[in-house]
Amino acid sequence: MLDTDWDEVIKENRPIILLKPDCIVFYPEEGDISSKEQVLSDSKTFFVNAVAHELFTPITAMLGLLEIAKEGEYVQESLLKIEKHLKRMQRIIEQLVLLSKLEQSEYIPHYQRLSLKRLLSEILLEYEEKIKQKGLRVEIRSNKFIEADPEAFKIVIRNLMSNAIKYSKEGGIIEIFLQKGFLVIQDHGVGIPQEDLKNITARFYRASNARSYSGAGLGLAIVKHILRKLSISWAVHSKLQIGTKVFLKISSNSSSVTGE
Repeated sequence: MLDTDWDEVIKENRPIILLKPDCIVFYPEEGDISSKEQVLSDSKTFFVNAVAHELFTPITAMLGLLEIAKEGEYVQESLLKIEKHLKRMQRIIEQLVLLSKLEQSEYIPHYQRLSLKRLLSEILLEYEEKIKQKGLRVEIRSNKFIEADPEAFKIVIRNLMSNAIKYSKEGGIIEIFLQKGFLVIQDHGVGIPQEDLKNITARFYRASNARSYSGAGLGLAIVKHILRKLSISWAVHSKLQIGTKVFLKISSNSSSVTGE
């Protein structure tokens, strides 16, 4: 069942879950592979659950901060934290709006020629504070333009980068590079147990070693949903205490550039 585009990646990076537009295939470290048909989530259920889970936390936090500010204590600090929560809510709503568009049969992706390095750098600025707090180093090795829907692609990369930052160890390295037609995002963090790896894109699923971290388990579900609708294949390889690598098959129309 190896795909000619993926056979080398799969051979070198088991265990790995490969998500193609029509099916999901899980390759354990040893033993037989398993596959299942890709099925999109019911949009109404998805949106209701996503809003309830993802927006409840920042709203609750902001209400508490407003009470503190009304008492005249830590006003400036509270306002900065409220701004942070509002930006998080804005990103969540942007994702839900895009998912709504993707569910509409008339949706047509708007592909543009994008500088991959510039796009990645812009997204990293959003996480600059978290990167500094954990003492992380992020290395971007890419000088290509790619053909992508900018709205959808940014949301995908934002979710993948957020996970890489969240699960990296203090003082760790995150590497972003191109490898034989794949965009690879690699961290050297806590990793994912093999028994959890095949379920990581299910809505609200949290790996057994990730439940102490914040989050509702929607990030990879959103990534799966978007990439499936855009007919893009991707894969996730991970090992405990070694880290996680995400492989994203980029457009064959991509081209190299200089001066990036």
